[in-house]
Amino acid sequence: MLTMNIRFDAAQIAKAFGELQQEHPNVMAQAINDTTREVRDAQVAEIRASFDNPTAFTLRSLYTRFATKTKLQAMVWLKDGASRAHYLIPQIEGGNRPLKRFEEILVRAGLMRSNERAVPGAAAKLDAYGNMGRGQIVQILSQLQAFNLAGSDANATNSRRSKAKRSKVEYFVAHGGESRQGRGSWKHGDKVQHLRRGVWARYRFSAGSAVKPVLLFVNGTRYGRRFDFVGTAQRVIDARFKPLYEQRMHRQLAKLGLGGNGSGGQGA
Repeated sequence: MLTMNIRFDAAQIAKAFGELQQEHPNVMAQAINDTTREVRDAQVAEIRASFDNPTAFTLRSLYTRFATKTKLQAMVWLKDGASRAHYLIPQIEGGNRPLKRFEEILVRAGLMRSNERAVPGAAAKLDAYGNMGRGQIVQILSQLQAFNLAGSDANATNSRRSKAKRSKVEYFVAHGGESRQGRGSWKHGDKVQHLRRGVWARYRFSAGSAVKPVLLFVNGTRYGRRFDFVGTAQRVIDARFKPLYEQRMHRQLAKLGLGGNGSGGQGA
């Protein structure tokens, strides 16, 4: 018959378990934060997979708030995501794209309808990510005299420099045949004719001129759910929180002398 004698210090074990109870909120916070980091990394990978050549700005668009032992709650969300106008929210939830800043200016100037969105045309100068350059947008708004509605004095003037720019390219708004009395001249940057609604560029050459669309006005820009933000986060939490918590707990048990093969010995 084999007899096992297990010897342990009950007071020491009780003390260790008491320390474990005190340290458990910290262990939990560490496990939550380990999971949060993996959620953030997974969201960046999902952005790369969901969008064609996403900009560095989009890849850095996530905000992370970590848990503490007194507040066992962490968050991964969009920077400035409290605003419903964040450009990625329609990609997550579906729906119409919010107006961009320059579109808001065009709407307030009465040049574009509030239910419309501006999409790049053939004469738009796009960067490697398919976005229109700020310089051309500023030039358009300046020539269209739209900046005064945005609290800026950046409108085009009759200075030699402004005239020189307009001699090469002049921007105007076409209303698609819509009647706008008293606003039918090139001088006002507002020409009524057969062209599609939008902002057009008129290029002057020695042998004549040509017009090309820069921005075309379309009825809304509705997105389906493209960026699976919620699903990505939930998959990481379901798969990784438990093992990460167990790793943190094992480390804490080892520090308190409660891990390994036990606290006692055996004899026969």
